[in-house]
Parts: sequence; structure tokens; C-alpha cells
Amino acid sequence: MTMNIDPTKLHGMLDLLARTDAEGETSGPDDDQDADDTAGPDDGDDEVAGAELEAEEGDTGDIRALQRRGRHTLSLEEARALQVRARRRGQKVGKKRAQVKAKRNPPSPIMQYPPNMVPPGSGTRQLLDKWRRKNDPFVVRQDGHYYAVTEIRCICEGSSNRAWVRIPAGSYTFFERAVGDDITFLGTIPGSVTVNLTNLQRPSKNTYNEQDFLIRSITMQEAGLRVRYDGGEVNAIPGIGNAADVLLGKAWLWDDAGAFLPKEIFHDFNGENLLYRALRRSGVLFFRWDKRRTGGNGTMRQVLVDHLRNVPDTKVKSLQRTSGGAPVLPVPDGYIFTDNPERSEEGQFSAVITVNEDIAFPVKPIDIGAGSPSKPLEIGLYVQLSLNGVSFEHSKRAQGASV
Repeated sequence: MTMNIDPTKLHGMLDLLARTDAEGETSGPDDDQDADDTAGPDDGDDEVAGAELEAEEGDTGDIRALQRRGRHTLSLEEARALQVRARRRGQKVGKKRAQVKAKRNPPSPIMQYPPNMVPPGSGTRQLLDKWRRKNDPFVVRQDGHYYAVTEIRCICEGSSNRAWVRIPAGSYTFFERAVGDDITFLGTIPGSVTVNLTNLQRPSKNTYNEQDFLIRSITMQEAGLRVRYDGGEVNAIPGIGNAADVLLGKAWLWDDAGAFLPKEIFHDFNGENLLYRALRRSGVLFFRWDKRRTGGNGTMRQVLVDHLRNVPDTKVKSLQRTSGGAPVLPVPDGYIFTDNPERSEEGQFSAVITVNEDIAFPVKPIDIGAGSPSKPLEIGLYVQLSLNGVSFEHSKRAQGASV
């Protein structure tokens, strides 16, 4: 509420207080009380207390000065004038409090990001803006999840007396196939990709519904084993029957008892797959985006994620701790997985395990029923990578998925 004070109705009170202010008998509310402020950094409470005391003494001093000059009553207009002076003194106290608070809690410096750098937490917002601009109904899934399995063909070398399994140096790719695509196990066994290997459906190949998946975290685990022995040796085993398919790599195998696999593959006490552990000790994980299918100039972007040994099997790993983690990548070329790379500027996403040098894993050949030790020709090690994050997709696609 604004007070409109008529100076003609104050009976000279303001003139009287102006004279006492000038003579130093009273303290005017507009005096610069902070001009000689020399308080130290730890004197904040004393500064505020002193300002409050000055304000209170100033309000009392006005009344005492009027009393000494024979003024014992005040009109309504004069009371309002004194209120204005008191309020101005209170504003100075509030200013002092704010100054002390600012000294104690200086504002955090604003981080200046390099050009083209996406600030942390901006990925979701930018995708949200992108989908809003499409003017099509869409949904956001907070618990998005994709997984894919890659095959690592481990070659068994040596003799029936002394042998070792070699994990060849090279690259092993995830998310290059979708459910229903053709696949070959161990190089010779034809098959089809099922949901055991991936949940990537890629419906946009037919419907172009599109989806953008912002990757937030990853997990990894072993996904199975296959073993392939020499066909001649296997067929010569008396009564081998249906077990031949297992020994020829046509079936999944878990064999910590060492009946079909060298016993060194599994830990004696906890059953851990030591071949998988050996891979984790030496492999490195990358993310890739290939723009060769999007009408670009054939560029590929590859980002180092981390050593496999730093990607835990049992709990989620945040990408924030990786070298070149999520905050430093622009979202259009960042950790985005799109199911329609042919029509997306992000390009085809894949993840790759890179093994820079061969890994040797000594094993002892075993008797698989032929009466003498045999070594496998190769062992298929299968590893699953899971992506966790936020999914943006057309609402009609979500409705179709729920039917």
C-alpha cells in the first residue's frame, strides 16, 4: 500500500526532523550508513545486529526529538510520515542482511561449455523438443531396455595332449541384426535370430514408425556357450545319438562338470565362466554410429566407452564415468540408438568389443566318449550387452505393441 502524505498537513514536523537530522540529533533514513563499512568477512551477524539497533534507535530518536520540542501528539499525517522514515530504515536493514548472505553464500560460477557441447541432462530435453516439432502423438518410456548378443569364436589349438583356446584379436559387434534375420553359428550352422539373442525388432523396416532411444546406462553378462569337435571323431563315438548335435555346435551348452568341455573353462568352486573372464580382462567396448546408409558422406563415428572389466555384470553402470561420457557428446551424434537409421541423421548404431591382441587360454583335452582325449575345434562364447535408457516413439507404435 502506497502512502500519499500531504506535506502541508504535517505542521512543520518534517522541517523540524530535517533540522535535527542536519544537527546530528536524529538519524535520517536516507543517510549513507554503509559508506565506511569495514566489517570483516566473519562479522556478518554483528553487522546485521548493528544495523537493526541503529534502525530502532533512529525510530525512537525521532519521537524523542519531537518531545523535546514540545510535541506530545501526532496527527494521522504525521504518524504516516514517521512510518515512512521507519520503513526506509527497515529497508536498509534488509539490504544489510542480503549483503551478509551473499558474502556467506556466493553464487556458484556458471559453467561455460565448449561450442557444440550438450550440457549434462540435456539429451532428454533435446529429444523431447525434436519429437514435439514433428506434431505427431508420441510416448516416452522411462524404462527403455535393449539387449543383443554377439558371438566370439574361440579357436582351440595344439594337440590331444596339450592345447589352448585362443580368443582371436578383432572386433565383435552388437545390434547388427534384428529378430528374424538370418545368422550362422560358428561359421557353418545356419539359424535365425530370436529373442534369445536380441529384442531389437526394427519394425521401421516395414512401417517406418521410428524410435529414438537415449542410452543412459549399460550392463553386460555371458549369454551361453557352444562347442564344435571334429565331425569324424564325433560320428565315430559309439551310441552318441542326439548328443552329436551338442558336440557339433548345434545346441547351447552349459557344462561345468567337464563332460563335453575342458574343465578349465569353469571355476571349480563358484562355476564362473573363466573364458568370459579372460575376455573381460582384455576387451574394450566402443559405440559406433555409421552414416553410410543415411545419404551422408560415408562417415563413421566411434566412441570409447570403457574396458569390459569396468562394465559390471550384476548392476547398472552409469555412462557418466566413462572417458568421453554422455555430457561431452552432442545429442544428434551422441548416445542415441534409432531403429530407423535409413531416415535418421544419427545413423546406424552398433556396439563393438575390440580385442587388440590374441588371448590364450590353456586347456586339457578330454575324453568325449571316443576312448582317448580330444580337443575341440572351437568354442563359441556368447556375450550379451544391455542398453538402458529413455525411449521416444510414436503412440501408434506403442498401441500396437500392447495388443
